[in-house]
Amino acid sequence: MQSRKLHTSLFLFLVFIIIFFLKENFNGALYQDENHYLPTAVFFSQEPIPSIDLLKSYNELNTPLPFILGGWVVHFLGENIQYLRLLTYGVSFLLLMVFVWFSPERSRRFFLCLGGLILFPNYYLISVFYYTDIFAMVAVLAGTVAYLNNRHILGAVFFIAGICCRQYMLAFPAAIVLYELLQILKNSTGVKQFVSSLFLNKTWMLYAVAVISIVPWVILWHGPAPAAVMADQHYDSDKLVQYNFGYVLYSSVCLAVYYVIPEMLITGKLRYFIDYPRNYPRFFVLFLVVILGLIVFFPAKQAYNPYFTWPYLGYIDQLFMTVGITGFLKQICFGLLMLLTLMRFVSPHFNLAGCVVLFNVLLLGKAQLSWDKYSLPMIMILWFVAMFDEHWALTKYTKPLHQ
Repeated sequence: MQSRKLHTSLFLFLVFIIIFFLKENFNGALYQDENHYLPTAVFFSQEPIPSIDLLKSYNELNTPLPFILGGWVVHFLGENIQYLRLLTYGVSFLLLMVFVWFSPERSRRFFLCLGGLILFPNYYLISVFYYTDIFAMVAVLAGTVAYLNNRHILGAVFFIAGICCRQYMLAFPAAIVLYELLQILKNSTGVKQFVSSLFLNKTWMLYAVAVISIVPWVILWHGPAPAAVMADQHYDSDKLVQYNFGYVLYSSVCLAVYYVIPEMLITGKLRYFIDYPRNYPRFFVLFLVVILGLIVFFPAKQAYNPYFTWPYLGYIDQLFMTVGITGFLKQICFGLLMLLTLMRFVSPHFNLAGCVVLFNVLLLGKAQLSWDKYSLPMIMILWFVAMFDEHWALTKYTKPLHQ
């Protein structure tokens, strides 16, 4: 199976070379967020090791590691967006190499999972422009690989790096903490054994340290991001105390469209969904009640203010609106897609994939906006762990992936 990985890597390398030339060597006008990401990288280039004052005052909502790296590139190579795009492009290729070479030696779903990642609509865009998402994603994927290979100190370090790229990456070490605690609970015969095992098991503690690595940033900024840019983007203190359940609904929709439905159609898990109401009637009724409450009282709507003027939640929302599905009918469609997501990941067989979904979907309810691409890191990890039976299989409907 090493030959499959080698051939896949060579093919991807060829594709990356072709795209490089098709994109005119990454020259060209700045694209959307690059208009302020480039000045931020230049800002960081003035201090290769940033001072506290710089970290307090830079004009972005995201944690600064991608801008620090971009600042190094500008410092050594000059102020040219081409160099920053090449940095991003190289990190994207590195991510795919990690995905390919750390996959199981034998998996019938290798190409399905790799394709699921690459074909996500935003993956190309965040790879060919200087965007920060890909830096967070490679750190999270490396952390997951380290966890699956029992390299937990290294895994925690990678997750901390991910949080230093994007704050909401803390959902991934948090998911591992929950999964490890559930495993301890499952293997304990009583409260006393659970408590004693809790303090003997260092794995969950390491990933808990990764989760709380967000705290120094919050202390530094007195909030989740530098105050000045939060005000510029109308993300004021009043909104910090609000939780947007509509974004939870839409992130579940993204998960259904980009992961659950393709997985169901290609791997033949339709019977699992058909049998779910009979196998888990209490869960199913609870899902219906929750979804009905969301679409009635907390419908999914995009934030709209003087800074953000695009009216759609994302590509899926735009598609629904384009074909004429609007209003309450659209919310019902969203609810049905959320139902698929909940049935896929919530059952008595709760595993690592379910923990990843739980924390990501709930955390996205605190996002400033709802975009499809915010679900990409989660979907990347789901496609990766889908190649590992013990972290993915739910029921008797699942056939082993290895042969």
